[in-house]
Amino acid sequence: MTGIDFAVPIRTELDDFEERLHATVKADLGPVADAMEQILEAGGKRLRPALVFLAAGLGQPPRLDHVHSAAMAIEFIHNATLIHDDLIDGAPTRRGLRTIHETLGPNPAIIIGDYYFAKGANLMSEIGNPAIDALLSQTVMTICFGEMLQLTSQRRYDQSLEEYYAKIERKTAALLAASTYCGAVLAGLSEARVERIRRFGRYLGMSFQIADDVLDYLATEAEVGKPVGNDLKQGTVTLPLMLARSDPGVNGDLETILHKRVLDDADYADVVQIVRGSRAIEESYGYAREFGERARAELEEFPPSAHREALESLTDYVVRRRS
Repeated sequence: MTGIDFAVPIRTELDDFEERLHATVKADLGPVADAMEQILEAGGKRLRPALVFLAAGLGQPPRLDHVHSAAMAIEFIHNATLIHDDLIDGAPTRRGLRTIHETLGPNPAIIIGDYYFAKGANLMSEIGNPAIDALLSQTVMTICFGEMLQLTSQRRYDQSLEEYYAKIERKTAALLAASTYCGAVLAGLSEARVERIRRFGRYLGMSFQIADDVLDYLATEAEVGKPVGNDLKQGTVTLPLMLARSDPGVNGDLETILHKRVLDDADYADVVQIVRGSRAIEESYGYAREFGERARAELEEFPPSAHREALESLTDYVVRRRS
């Protein structure tokens, strides 16, 4: 099984989920529904719902409707974070389409994001599992804290690897870990296996975000659905730039550009080219692969199955993807 086939064992569940997702959004009516429908129509891999279903498939969930509710709750929360992130970053597009704040304005974007945060929490509460409720609320708090860490560290180029990890764990890995945790709990897995699959989600999330940060320098705008170098323009310091600064093969031009009071588009383009030409790209992928290997190791105690194989394939897919 290749990474792109990770959805094969849960294709029926994901097709059903997609129908339920759109139906639930359309039931909201008005601009709130229209805005979220725009995001859903733009596509996306539905990675987080897939993780809920794949983790649940490692056991025997007594109620599949609860698994669907958890998957939908997490997808709503994920998209709410994207709405707020785009507003904070001033991003004009996502997945090739205008962002919500560009279409409707910043105030409606805040309200719509808040609405779907609350809708996700409401869906999860209907399951009636206190452990899941507690984890979800903690996860949302963690994501918000991660966003604050990113905001308060803008254009600080001397960040340590530990500081970078702290940001991406909170902003990305926490929600992937919550996805696998919810599926495992609803499948009735043992406490030890729930913890293993939660760690799998965390490591996968770390790998995913590092690879995503590389794509910000490496992929084309058509592939990632947003301007190349967008993180750099927002002042977000990510691993490729950190590693390029320590590459002895990079001359002083990089530091000269970064220490300008104001950078223009030509400066950003130059930084992208310098990072692309450095050893930082391959080194960053090495870090991503290392986290993928840690994730894969967490699956060793689970019996062989199509769901386990799909989860294993994801550890390769998140590194190799181009979008």
